[in-house]
Amino acid sequence: MQKIRLDQFTEYRFCSNLQASPQAETAAFVVTQANADNGYDHHLWLLENQTVRQLTSFNESNYIWEDEQTLLFVSLRDSKDKEALAAGEERTAFYRLNIRQGEAQKAFTIPYTVTGFKKMQDGKLLLTIRYHQMYSQLAELAGEEKEALLKKKKEEQDYQIVSESPYYFDGAGFTNGLRNRLAVYDPIKETVDFLTAPTFAVSGLDLDEDTNRVVFWGAEFAAVKEVKEGLYVVNLNDKKMDCLIEPKKMQISFAHWRKNGILCAISDGVRYGAGETPKLFLIDSQTKAQTLLNDNDATFGNAVGTDCAFGASSTRKVAGEDFYAVMTDADHTPLVQFDKQGKRRVVLPFDGAIFGFDLHGDTAYLIAMKDMQLQEIYQADLKTGELVQCSHFNQAALQDHYVALPERLDYAETPDRLWGWVLKPKDYDPSKIYPAILDIHGGPRAAYGPIFYHEMQLWANAGYFVFFCNVHGSDGRGDAFADLRGKFGTIDFDDFMQFTDAVLKAYPQIDPNRIGVTGGSYGGYMTNWIIGHTDRFVCAASQRSISNWVSENMVSDIGFSFGNDQMDATPWSDVNKIWDQSPLKAANQCVTPTLFIHSFEDYRCPIQEGMQMYNALVHHGVQARMCLFKGESHGLSRGGKPLHRIRRLQEITDWMNQFCKKEEN
Repeated sequence: MQKIRLDQFTEYRFCSNLQASPQAETAAFVVTQANADNGYDHHLWLLENQTVRQLTSFNESNYIWEDEQTLLFVSLRDSKDKEALAAGEERTAFYRLNIRQGEAQKAFTIPYTVTGFKKMQDGKLLLTIRYHQMYSQLAELAGEEKEALLKKKKEEQDYQIVSESPYYFDGAGFTNGLRNRLAVYDPIKETVDFLTAPTFAVSGLDLDEDTNRVVFWGAEFAAVKEVKEGLYVVNLNDKKMDCLIEPKKMQISFAHWRKNGILCAISDGVRYGAGETPKLFLIDSQTKAQTLLNDNDATFGNAVGTDCAFGASSTRKVAGEDFYAVMTDADHTPLVQFDKQGKRRVVLPFDGAIFGFDLHGDTAYLIAMKDMQLQEIYQADLKTGELVQCSHFNQAALQDHYVALPERLDYAETPDRLWGWVLKPKDYDPSKIYPAILDIHGGPRAAYGPIFYHEMQLWANAGYFVFFCNVHGSDGRGDAFADLRGKFGTIDFDDFMQFTDAVLKAYPQIDPNRIGVTGGSYGGYMTNWIIGHTDRFVCAASQRSISNWVSENMVSDIGFSFGNDQMDATPWSDVNKIWDQSPLKAANQCVTPTLFIHSFEDYRCPIQEGMQMYNALVHHGVQARMCLFKGESHGLSRGGKPLHRIRRLQEITDWMNQFCKKEEN
């Protein structure tokens, strides 16, 4: 058996954006892989007759089915389009491809940045457009006026004006003045008709093609964007708009048209705050009456994490009067059906993680990970439960390599049952003693499951035991279990220590003096917390962390909404309560050598958070190192530039080896 290499993830292929054809038994999807230019290639593929084939060779990922044989997709192939973008203009070029014929043909170009699009019955397109309140007006100007605005845009490149909050968003950069606007494009007249104001930010939408109506949710704001939004319906025939849920009333997760109303997942956040699981309601679009269909306490979507995924896929679908959704159940993600009365049942149990799906009758097409394999395309018969693997993109990448199998370890029965997993090192010999690494997930409303995780497999191949678990605060077990508001660093810390004790008891081959700890985001926060409250770990690697909830409140893109909510206090109501939950408070007690990983453009857990903890440690005489990545965001470990991901993982592995394998070095 060969060892999994540190850079082997560059050979993996990731699937996303799976969409079934509207009529034929086919589906399209996107395949992504790292390239030699330190980036990623995205290609469109087709699933048909349980086999897959490539459709495009350019970088394309945003598409729809125009009909059962035609894909309409966004691409940047034309030199004139590239020149216009380089000059500062906005434009989105669309191409058509018949899956039965040869090359794609250019269809039209829209002079705005289109972020999403849906086909309307009359041949028009419903668009979402990333609209800048000043510079997107370029599409509406000509001649000297256009040249003057282009000149101004170029002159302003070295400046960033801030006049609203949030003014940046992780992964999107500075968003001041930007809104996602709703519009209709007429390809015959070549016109764009905006439906929402320049100050309104659309968060999501669904189109009812039969009635030509759109339900959408979002918020209008000039200075501060609220977490709670409004729900609206617009009739595309007469542009008449109705408000179904008043602004600033509800947290809206999604809304979909159903035959007898609008299926909507909403929460007022009264009981469990901003992280409260939305309940499923049916809203009458005429009377605006809300009917509770399911008092849901389960997580919509897949919260089971991995570092081997790229891009998004739909995890919801309305079919007739039934609603289908991927939902997180502790550590796996089954496909669930809600009937017209809201009764829930599992239609496809799944021992793994489903990242996206679509339906054609009783056939479900899936992007999923199971049996410790990487992402592949599957086809399932919802009547019989038969599951067929249709792609084998990653078979060669892992063939003849050691893949450690997670061994479940239950470690707490009361008051809540808790469990985790342990990976044994390659060439494991029970007569030998090994180092180990505790890996902590982000979130905290996220989850680990027994699926493939590249960094954990790398460390198991390098001779480590690796152990990981879902403590209180994790997703998939209801709001009460996930609720950490005002309790960060208390019950979760106890869970991690109890789990570590249980692992050492169950696996005496682990040297208790050679255990490292690492984690990112919430996992970085907990790593910072752990090193200030115990010296049991010989080293630590804190990634994209929070160290000071007081400062995080003022600098994170979600600080005012997430930070205040999770601390159950504000800096003005009870700063001591917030400081008590900040790892920085105990930094003077740290003795554990710690590596800090951060990115300059991480706006979720800004770089200053890692800097504070690093400075606190070195000024208290603790060995520390900090590696900062330019041009990367909070998602470095999953979607950063390949060379940056390699360096990140090399830094962590070298740090662990320096202390956990000190006797071997």
